[in-house]
Amino acid sequence: MHKRVRIVPRTTVQRASRDHFLVEKCIHSQLTAEMTQEDPDIKILLDHAKDLYSSLLRRKMTLTDDMLCNLYPTRDCY
Repeated sequence: MHKRVRIVPRTTVQRASRDHFLVEKCIHSQLTAEMTQEDPDIKILLDHAKDLYSSLLRRKMTLTDDMLCNLYPTRDCY
């Protein structure tokens, strides 16, 4: 017996990936909102993580720089 191979068009895969990403982003936003209502300190940590991630993507900072910022809070960070 031979199994039939089904070829899925690229646009179908792209749409499914995009839809999956949008649903995941929505769920993440809802969880974040609930967590920050329960504990406002979490908002500070999430903001720090977002700033660090942005800086890493823009190559303005490395993880070593971030660790130095935590050790020496007077350093100009982000």
